[in-house]
Amino acid sequence: MNIGIIGFGVQGRIRLNAIKALNSDYKVKMICDVKKPDNPANVDISDIVFTDNYNKIINDKNIDTIFVCTPNYLNKKIVVESLSKGKHVFCEKPPGMNLAETKEMIEAEKKNPGLKLMFGFNHRHHDSVIYAKKVIDSGKLGKVLWMRGRYGKSVNEDFCKTWRAHKTIAGGGILLDQGIHMLDLFLMIADDFDEVKAY
Repeated sequence: MNIGIIGFGVQGRIRLNAIKALNSDYKVKMICDVKKPDNPANVDISDIVFTDNYNKIINDKNIDTIFVCTPNYLNKKIVVESLSKGKHVFCEKPPGMNLAETKEMIEAEKKNPGLKLMFGFNHRHHDSVIYAKKVIDSGKLGKVLWMRGRYGKSVNEDFCKTWRAHKTIAGGGILLDQGIHMLDLFLMIADDFDEVKAY
């Protein structure tokens, strides 16, 4: 499988390392970012083509799968275009800055049967979460009656200078940035809800 990564910040570099660690059947062929890094993720990138135009990756007939690791406001556009060009897509969360964007991505996937669209809800794969789900599904402790989550995010003094701190780029603040992991875990653990309250 030939892979293109669009967005080469923290998550793009993590994905590159993960793909390189798999095996030789998966190869990152192209990376798009606004600037080419000198020494990204401490891995050899000499065999990877860099571009600052993501359309080069989307339109490349040799690319099978695209990893979208961009700021939130770009996700929907790149996902929809990638699916329409016949690419499988892995996109970092959140799945859209709002419900309309999410629905548009789902519709794009439905129009392209045989293609996969997946979002980066990696917390589902943490050992403790897998174990909690197993215990709950066993029924040993009874049924889940209600759920409450608390989530924090460590930030440094430069956080307010990053794209995550700007509403037009990030969207919904901490709810879309990290709280969406909590919501995803609620759905994983309890399947669905009769009632949800928020303020």
